[in-house]
Amino acid sequence: MEPSGRKHELHVDRSLFGQISVVFDRRRVPRFDRGDEGERYVMTIGSRLASIVVPPSTGGQPRLTIDGREVFGAEALLAPPDPAASQPGVSAAGISAQDLSRYQLLQRRDLGGGWFYWIAGASILNSVLYAARIDWGLVVGLGITQVIDAFAIALSHTVRTPIYAILLDVLVAGIFLLFGRSARRGRLGIYALGIIVYALDGLIFIYAADWFAFSFHVFATYSLVTGWRAGRALVRLDRPAPAAATAAG
Repeated sequence: MEPSGRKHELHVDRSLFGQISVVFDRRRVPRFDRGDEGERYVMTIGSRLASIVVPPSTGGQPRLTIDGREVFGAEALLAPPDPAASQPGVSAAGISAQDLSRYQLLQRRDLGGGWFYWIAGASILNSVLYAARIDWGLVVGLGITQVIDAFAIALSHTVRTPIYAILLDVLVAGIFLLFGRSARRGRLGIYALGIIVYALDGLIFIYAADWFAFSFHVFATYSLVTGWRAGRALVRLDRPAPAAATAAG
């Protein structure tokens, strides 16, 4: 609990297969790093930096520190921050501000780029459902694959999706898988190209007057752009600072 009275909840769970899950205020916390003591998870509580280390053994207890001070018990009242106890640019938990910023930007970039995988998977699933004559699909999928299937059926004069149309759908979905892989590797040029292609694909749903699918395309495009902007900020953060000019003489 903060001095202002605001409460926070932190839950640490371990599955039967040993997978660790850390949830802070109903949000899953990604792993920061892994050391000899176990997996470390980092989060911010207002202006404070909290770090929880979960040991690899099931018998060990997680260790929570807030601004370098270990916290005991199921409930704790946070003390006001002590500016004198911290060093500039380095937290009391041993994590520099730049490292923490880089970690957060990396998570946002990868989360945004992960949408390409969802788009590719949904598009293949929609093609399979369409071939099975099932009038149902995922709105995150591509419109171009639906156009390919419809044209292929019309040209072949059959009620089943031709094999070549399904292969084309898989090829298009594979391109989006490559977009996702490039996005998570920090190739921002290919990342931006994928965003443009997906945004143009949304125009198909305007022509078809499928406003629900178009609205979801807009949301997915926004998520992709958010990840790309985080990637651009990450590049600027990793860029070496220009050397300070020194006065001659």
